[in-house]
Amino acid sequence: MLYKTLNFIYEMIAVKQYLIFSASFFALSAMVLLMTDSLVRPPGCPGVIPLEFAFTKSVFSDIVARCGAEGMRAHIILEWIDYIFIFAYTGFLMNLLGSLVRGLERKRALILFSLPLIAGLLDLIENTLILNQLSNPETLSETVILAASTAAFVKFVLIGLTLILILHYLYKAAAKKAHA
Repeated sequence: MLYKTLNFIYEMIAVKQYLIFSASFFALSAMVLLMTDSLVRPPGCPGVIPLEFAFTKSVFSDIVARCGAEGMRAHIILEWIDYIFIFAYTGFLMNLLGSLVRGLERKRALILFSLPLIAGLLDLIENTLILNQLSNPETLSETVILAASTAAFVKFVLIGLTLILILHYLYKAAAKKAHA
């Protein structure tokens, strides 16, 4: 069942003709996130990345204290906008990597194609956990903060691996084209 579902998603998304759309959606959502961040987050309030990598209740609490009520509202807004960005970057990375691994054996292509999907799912989990903590800062949970930070760490590792794979397969495609 999982194989069939992933294969279906692969067939729908790993199409070169969608690259302009997925790249545009990614770029526009990134701009919205960055512009909103610059407009709503007060000076002195750490950004989203330090919040994602808090790992402990004390670090998370320190960020909450430094941001104050206005900063917490800003972070809640940014986390909600980040949900859109998750779909944008996940779709773009899946589209690009999937298009590049089209010629590989299907099982291997699906495994590689699933890396940005797993990163996106971890990001959804991370955002939900962080939003939960931001909405209830008086009842912070060490376990929830650790889980959110761990999800963020694994997400960034998978995104990094995906970017390395994209560069690798772009290089292979360029080398193949140069020798043809």
